[in-house]
Amino acid sequence: MKRRLVSGGIAVSVVAAFAVAVLVGMVLGAGGITVGGITVGGTGGASARDAPSVLAESPSPSPSPVVEEEPVALFVGDSYTVGQGATSPELRWSTLVSEALGWRELNVAVRGTGFVKGNAKRDNYPAQLRSVPPGSVDIVVIAGGQNDFRTLRSKPGAVFDAVEDTYALAVRQFPGAEIVSVGPSTPRAVGLEVRALDSAVRAAAVETEATYVSLLDPNIVQGGLVHEDGVHTTDAGNAAIARQVVRALQGPAAEQQEDGARPADILTSR
Repeated sequence: MKRRLVSGGIAVSVVAAFAVAVLVGMVLGAGGITVGGITVGGTGGASARDAPSVLAESPSPSPSPVVEEEPVALFVGDSYTVGQGATSPELRWSTLVSEALGWRELNVAVRGTGFVKGNAKRDNYPAQLRSVPPGSVDIVVIAGGQNDFRTLRSKPGAVFDAVEDTYALAVRQFPGAEIVSVGPSTPRAVGLEVRALDSAVRAAAVETEATYVSLLDPNIVQGGLVHEDGVHTTDAGNAAIARQVVRALQGPAAEQQEDGARPADILTSR
């Protein structure tokens, strides 16, 4: 059973409103209004002179609203997901998405890694997934893959197999969790190499029933959104990626956000 991708604050408000409506209906149905345990008006109710004895009774406790815990979202990725290029961790795209959708972020991304490529500790994407206890998260976001472009040129089969195996591992490691697939990006022209990796990621997402998010259609990381290092993204670039992810996860609801409402205030004001 797949879990929801958006936290359920609205559900709590509906439950509370329903409880109030039932209480008012019960009082009005009796023909009077109850204040502090005294019914004023109507038939058969207590009169004002009954107040001392009634007020001496302890009031009934009000029902407590049900509070949903924030779903835990695991982010697996490379330097883009780490937030390299952003002026602070709070402005990286993964944190913006988590704040907008009501997630509790668990970011284990490592710079310079990919589905195949690891760093000195070999923290590629499968290793990142294994670093978290099985079944401990509600959402798994797997992002990027551009660090595998070099390997893709010489060993395309190894990269394609690694993409497929990574998504299969995510399903085994976190059964029942929602999987979100954020495809690779590039600050350069989108060539056949980029398209090939993106197609492999999209296919793996379909196979595992993941929600796929394209950063190539349109090509997000371009122009003024690219950091001065020519590789990573600025704060504006992180916000642009976050908007793309939120739109994909919320669907038409994201397009209806008004100014000053989430996620618009989070993703456009920085």
